[in-house]
Amino acid sequence: MVAVVVVYTATTTEIQNRIDQLPKSTQENILNILQSTPALRNDLKHKGENWCCKIDPGVEAASQTRQTTYHVTRHGRHRCGFDACGFLGLASCTRWCDEYWIEEHHGVETYIVYTQRICPNDQVICCAQHIYVLGHCFSYKEIYNNQQLFAELNDLGIVIPGPSVG
Repeated sequence: MVAVVVVYTATTTEIQNRIDQLPKSTQENILNILQSTPALRNDLKHKGENWCCKIDPGVEAASQTRQTTYHVTRHGRHRCGFDACGFLGLASCTRWCDEYWIEEHHGVETYIVYTQRICPNDQVICCAQHIYVLGHCFSYKEIYNNQQLFAELNDLGIVIPGPSVG
């Protein structure tokens, strides 16, 4: 007796299509097994991990203004009287006094704020080396390292390639 084993290496799209065709209970079982792994992952698209954008949404530049207040210390000299001076103090000299004061100045500053645009929902996909299962993106490594899940997927005719080397 000769056993022939055919290994079918599927693309991410093919794997995704096969998972989508599985019964809901099997999909939920796969999800429960994956969620029991301790690896960190992103369950919500808005957090950014494991989710990528097909396009570069770009950066938005917005001009903003703010009111500023700053203080300037000023200095001035003025005549403030006379002092005796000269030989035996017989002459009269002008006395100079220094004064310091603080002036408050107000202004308006304009500056530019750069904000990363949000990826449109129709452009959000799983990042490279990740696969979409029930609303979550899981890495091939998570699936590869989870032998129970790997065996179930294999029994269902889905073979997931291992993580790329290098």
